[in-house]
Amino acid sequence: MTDPIEKTVTVPLPPHEAFDLFTKDIAKWWPLDSHSLSASDGQTAANVTVDPREGGQIIETQPDGETAPWATVTEWTPGARLSLDWYVGRDPSEATQITVTFTPEGPGTRVDLTHGGFAVLASAATETMAGYQTGWDHVLGSCYRGACTKRAA
Repeated sequence: MTDPIEKTVTVPLPPHEAFDLFTKDIAKWWPLDSHSLSASDGQTAANVTVDPREGGQIIETQPDGETAPWATVTEWTPGARLSLDWYVGRDPSEATQITVTFTPEGPGTRVDLTHGGFAVLASAATETMAGYQTGWDHVLGSCYRGACTKRAA
């Protein structure tokens, strides 16, 4: 049994702006050069987009124009909460679950990310979880928080 990964950052944007940057403007902050399917082939993805609705997908556009899904949106509450079945590079039947909440905190927003459900990956669960443990520090803690700070300036 693996406990979920939990990460929290506080950003200097109100919840709706923090949510919009996380979703609508994901390509502006996501490190596509290092954290994408294209990166595993030594390339930088051309784009990543979020279809803003329950049942929508997060889609990577690769340098050759091909697309590949990363996740399916399971909850879409603008400005408050986003939940995903996350399966980058795997079959959707091997999805882990991510929930991101956006809570007002002073003049900004506390963004809490929980990533769990790794048991579905069986023997690969521990190694995959370890990669995401440090990966989310970079993606959420550095890239996303940095983009929020830049936008607020």
